[in-house]
Amino acid sequence: MSPTLKSHGRSRRTLSGRAGRTLALFTLCGGLTLSSIAADAAPAADPAPGSKTTAAKKPAKGGLAFDLPVQEFSLANGLRVYVVEDHSTPAFNMTLLYDVGSRDEVQGRTGFAHLFEHMMFEGSKNVPPMGHLTFVQRVGGNNNAGTNYDMTIYYNNLPSQYLELGLWLEADRLRSLEITDANFENQRSAVKEEKAMRMDNVPYAAAVQKWLSAAWTGTGYGHEVIGSLEDLNAAKTPDVQAFFDKYYAPNNAVLVFVGDVELNDLKSKVEKYFGDIKKGPDRTPTAIGQVDRSKPIETIVEDPLAQQSLFLLGWHTVGANHPDRHALDLLSNILLVGESARIPKILQDEKKLTAVSGGTHFAMRDVGLVFVQALPNKDVKFDAIKQVVRDEVAKVQKNGITAKELQKAINRQVMDTVETLATNAGRANSIATGALFHNDPKFVLTDLDKYQQVKPADIKRVANEYLGANWLTLEINPGSTGAPMMGPG
Repeated sequence: MSPTLKSHGRSRRTLSGRAGRTLALFTLCGGLTLSSIAADAAPAADPAPGSKTTAAKKPAKGGLAFDLPVQEFSLANGLRVYVVEDHSTPAFNMTLLYDVGSRDEVQGRTGFAHLFEHMMFEGSKNVPPMGHLTFVQRVGGNNNAGTNYDMTIYYNNLPSQYLELGLWLEADRLRSLEITDANFENQRSAVKEEKAMRMDNVPYAAAVQKWLSAAWTGTGYGHEVIGSLEDLNAAKTPDVQAFFDKYYAPNNAVLVFVGDVELNDLKSKVEKYFGDIKKGPDRTPTAIGQVDRSKPIETIVEDPLAQQSLFLLGWHTVGANHPDRHALDLLSNILLVGESARIPKILQDEKKLTAVSGGTHFAMRDVGLVFVQALPNKDVKFDAIKQVVRDEVAKVQKNGITAKELQKAINRQVMDTVETLATNAGRANSIATGALFHNDPKFVLTDLDKYQQVKPADIKRVANEYLGANWLTLEINPGSTGAPMMGPG
């Protein structure tokens, strides 16, 4: 559930890539060794009055005993604050995560979550337009922001002595963002430029985004994160202000610090800068809707920007909160992730059908998709690739997988967790998303335990339950006509 991250400039935004393991087509978001995670993490300070520390983490299966020594406190306005003290380097990460993404938008007003990722750099009462970026960069720090279906995130990496600078900047724009006609029009133009540059003029990108929207029709995920031009053109400044007032409030956010900070100092300073910001309206859960799994969707499109065909094939699965997600993640690793995975090995090495192939389990908060992606070799038809996928899935459905395959997939999840926890930013992001979506700041470790509890029988069961006849396919072929998407097959 990682966001799309961008570098923010006055009139131009450039995409730096999606955090996490999602493939490039779905973007429009010094490591420690296994044994050193626990040893190198700074011990938690004694809890300050009014704060609490999450319970210590038991060693994971296999003897991995790493932990996140998270301490936490809250303000009267509902802002939840999480802290990991790590004094190994004189720097810290400050992450502010808001519980708003494109899934929360209403029909006719799409794109607002992403628009506000831009608007938040347009200046506030005491900070000029783009001043947030400038002030952080002048002291040797860096910052960024991102939006996806589920959330909007802002982070700052700063030298330790500039804690109050980061607090002042984030609090000032939450308290007094300048939502004017001029600022709105400037950022509406920037979003249009980004859409043209990052989707409309990138091979495959627009087709894949439309495919995803079609797959999730009827849910809050059934439109593109960036929104539609029609909705952006129709929006007025009061609409933008209303969106800000509803979602940009301290009780709709979590604030995380990881690095060279001290809890007692943070408690007083967070209260100083954020304490007088008014609590926003209480949130009611967003009605997401239900995915239609009753029929297959087979789509063919011509892309005038494409130089060769691209094939995608997937199945509806589950969201990040569903208990089957862990087995589905591991199943996708076994079938799709890496050149030694079952399907890429057959497609590339044995049958020479594709130049590149792979896939993942793309799980958002409430929806999911296991998908295969393949760049075919010359004259290879989609039907040949479909047959390989069908046959290999059928083998898992009938015979299951080996204990060795399962352990390899679990090991990959362990390494992903280690890499995430190796940086201040990675730890802060994990704590923020865990706290916001699961009420568990140590969710990244809780989740790892659940992967390690998956059995071969669980893999076989989810293969049969989710990877059935009603699949979703997308065939993108080179073409000069820009032919529209064809309907369900």
